Formats: sequence, C-alpha cells, structure tokens
Amino acid sequence: MKTLKLVPLFLIAFLFCNYSAVAQEDDDEFEEESSLTTVKAVYLGMVGDVYTFSYKDEDGVEDKMTFDKITDEVKKMYDLTTKALVGKTFELTFSTENVPDEDDEDILTSVNTIISLKQL
Repeated sequence: MKTLKLVPLFLIAFLFCNYSAVAQEDDDEFEEESSLTTVKAVYLGMVGDVYTFSYKDEDGVEDKMTFDKITDEVKKMYDLTTKALVGKTFELTFSTENVPDEDDEDILTSVNTIISLKQL
C-alpha cells in the first residue's frame, strides 16, 4: 500500500524532469551565435541607418550585404556617413549574430556588425 502512494510522486517528478529538459533545449535555440567572416567588398553607401557593401561570392556572382552595426574603432577610422568612400574597396571583417526578433521572439533575425575595415 505504501508503494502505491509513492507512484504519483514519482510520476510528478518524472514529468517535471522531462519538462525541464525540453525547456532547456528551447532556450538553447535562442543563444546568440556569432561568427567572423572576412571579405573583399565595395562600399555602396548608407540606406537609412544601414551600411551597404557589394561583394562577389565563391561562384563569382555579385551580391550585396547590409550591416546594422559598426564598432567604435571603425567609426573613428572611417566616416562611412559621407559619400567620399562610396565606390572604394575594403577588406571587411564582420560578425553575424542570430538574435530574437523584437516583434516575435520565436523568430531569429541575423544582425551583421562591421568589426574591422581596411581600405585596399
């Protein structure tokens, strides 16, 4: 009879442990992933608050990429808000972070940040 009374307790403990494991897996999806990439790119200018560059991918196809953020070091070295640097070629190192969207936390948004910039 005592064993029968412990069954609901073990069942509740088992369900709680499973819920905790699932909740932890869901949290891992929202961890910010960051990676550094370096490319040769041509500065196209600013559109709103976003910096736009053109580059060629591995297949030689020209594509554009945008950057939402820029480090303070790069801001001190280059004033990308002026048109003087438009058309110039740079070696560009940037990071990409996947962060939860402001409007819908279930959606991840990629945020590109310029880490370093060197005019070629």
